[in-house]
Amino acid sequence: MSDNIRVIIVDPDESVSAALKASLSAEGYRCDVAASAAEALDLVGKTTFQVMLADLSLPGGDGLTLVQRARQRNSQMAIVVMASNFDALAYDTAIDAGVSDFIKKPFAVDEMSLRLKHVMRHEHLRVTSITDELTGLANRRGFYALAEQQLKLSRRQRRGIYVLYADVDGLKRVNDTFGHLEGDRALVEVANILKGTYRESDIVARIAGDEFVVIPIGSTGDDIYAVVGRLKKNLDARNATTDRGYNLCLSLGVAEYDPANPCTIDELLSRADESMYKDKKR
Repeated sequence: MSDNIRVIIVDPDESVSAALKASLSAEGYRCDVAASAAEALDLVGKTTFQVMLADLSLPGGDGLTLVQRARQRNSQMAIVVMASNFDALAYDTAIDAGVSDFIKKPFAVDEMSLRLKHVMRHEHLRVTSITDELTGLANRRGFYALAEQQLKLSRRQRRGIYVLYADVDGLKRVNDTFGHLEGDRALVEVANILKGTYRESDIVARIAGDEFVVIPIGSTGDDIYAVVGRLKKNLDARNATTDRGYNLCLSLGVAEYDPANPCTIDELLSRADESMYKDKKR
């Protein structure tokens, strides 16, 4: 189970991280070590890790802030936090930040090994349940879970977020003319264009048959339309270089979540959907 699983160990105590790396490497895990939040985020940006083991007391930053930022960069990474005292920790805040599990210091190496196996099994089941089987994107359930986290962060940090709603035009015609297998290929192509357009930290999901949504993390009113323009450019590039007897066309809508006037995810999607239908009519 541990073969090819990459683990990042984040601890300011080099003796702890060295001991963990040695024992986990002996079990087949591929381990990297970081001593600070900044060093850890740099590694997470360069490498796909399946697990992060992070001490909550880090120099130059709060451990939960590291968890939150690491989760934004890799939403499928399991994160286990370590601490000698959890009394001051608000567990709901930790879960909202993206913590998968907790382990109290000091701990036996065998205990950490068992905890890792448990977390990986749980994370596999979680990812499977929130992933669209055809495209590999988040499904509707996954989108709601990830979006709810972003809305909570938006309210806490008092910053707005945007939702981009995309509907594939003419999919029924593709299915009727070329068959449903080709229709599935068209959906996979749209998903790949979305994945190629947006960052790994952005939320990209297929929430219905031909409907996709994107939350570009950190985008503001000044650049959201540049974000939309990048998608249109990549879509045009696909149509210019691929000849399958049809073009891929998307109707697009945008809605903003304002933390000063909060709404539900359903209300936010409804606004983006209305904006998309205006684009479809045009």
